[in-house]
Amino acid sequence: MFITEIQLKNFRNYHDLLIYPQKDINLIYGKNAQGKTNLIESVYLASTGRSHRAIKENQLIKEGENGYLIKIKGIKDDIPFSLEIKYIKGEKRQIKINGLLVSKLGEMIGVLNTVIFSPEDLQIIKQGPSERRRFIDILISQTSSTYFYKLQKLNRIIKQKNAVLKKYQHKELTDLLDVYNNKLEDISYEIIKERVKFLEETEKHFNIFIKKLSNNNETGEIKYISSLGFTREEIKKNIHNNIKNEIKNKMTLYGPHRDDFTIFINDKDVKFFGSQGQQRTSVLALKLSEIEIIKEKTGYFPVLLLDDVMSELDLSRRKFLTESILTRQTFITSTEKKNYSQFLDKTTFYHVSQGIVEQR
Repeated sequence: MFITEIQLKNFRNYHDLLIYPQKDINLIYGKNAQGKTNLIESVYLASTGRSHRAIKENQLIKEGENGYLIKIKGIKDDIPFSLEIKYIKGEKRQIKINGLLVSKLGEMIGVLNTVIFSPEDLQIIKQGPSERRRFIDILISQTSSTYFYKLQKLNRIIKQKNAVLKKYQHKELTDLLDVYNNKLEDISYEIIKERVKFLEETEKHFNIFIKKLSNNNETGEIKYISSLGFTREEIKKNIHNNIKNEIKNKMTLYGPHRDDFTIFINDKDVKFFGSQGQQRTSVLALKLSEIEIIKEKTGYFPVLLLDDVMSELDLSRRKFLTESILTRQTFITSTEKKNYSQFLDKTTFYHVSQGIVEQR
């Protein structure tokens, strides 16, 4: 799987961009705040349907314009594909796959698989559970559209249940609350089961990478933390046993939307007891594991998006990452071209300045 063409219109600071990436390393370099990350962001958006940094759709539109367009073309198993995202202010976003309009975002997921690695990924370790849930949910969704739809279903049920909890004052709403709790039992079990399975598979690769990165001095472990339990019986019991607390707080306090996972290095929680180096190693090992999992599940290596991460890594980790990317299509952003001169035969250089990209 690789990208052959990227076209942007009025996306971020790009007015009209058209480039033809190569199969190997594509280095996007230039000074800060020129649009390097915007290019990476557009590819990730076409892959997952969401930005890795923007919250609102309007933030993606070039200043003074009314909408944006992203069009990605590529080759997958020797078959051409295209993805197109078009957004106009005040309208619903349009998505096309191979020129055909699709109605569901889930239909786009998995057409182009990517793994993004940016300095912000340290938040997977340092921040709260939402960052870690986001990591595992995006990973599974890229390999399973059914899981993506299960997440959407979970969010609808929680939204509906919260609406009932906000109004709950009298017993006449008890039956309705039971209906949503029964639905929550089923979808929670399915999502938790898939997350646990994926984390077990991720852990195998994670531990291998931790050992390699530490010269066999460290081992890694990942543990899923469920607010409801893991079996159907545990989930049913905990949903119903905690209903009084949810009525009191007027919101759904228990479910997969509240779950987490913990990363351990040498049996110590790396978030609280890991050094800065161990935290960076953990994120790097997670991202490399993500690549392997997607390859195993889909049969294709994902396109790698490395957003200014080399400057965040020490020499040994930088060398390890570099050796890991040489056999697949990679987009790297950097302020320096010279750092990649040793890969001249495998690298295409793109200079970015104020939203203008020139191949050099």
